[in-house]
Amino acid sequence: MTAPEEERRGQDAVKRHASTMAFAEAEAIISTVLSDPGVQEARARVEAAESELGMELCAHL
Repeated sequence: MTAPEEERRGQDAVKRHASTMAFAEAEAIISTVLSDPGVQEARARVEAAESELGMELCAHL
């Protein structure tokens, strides 16, 4: 393998590693945000409103 090919492979490996680490960090942040009690409460309110509006829509149809 030539030096430029080896360098390219090394750069590709670094890019893959950086991408993997960024994805893992994003997953951790999303998990932290979704576990927040305020976010869970807001999610529950949205789901309740969606259910209520869905039942109203069914009644109209």
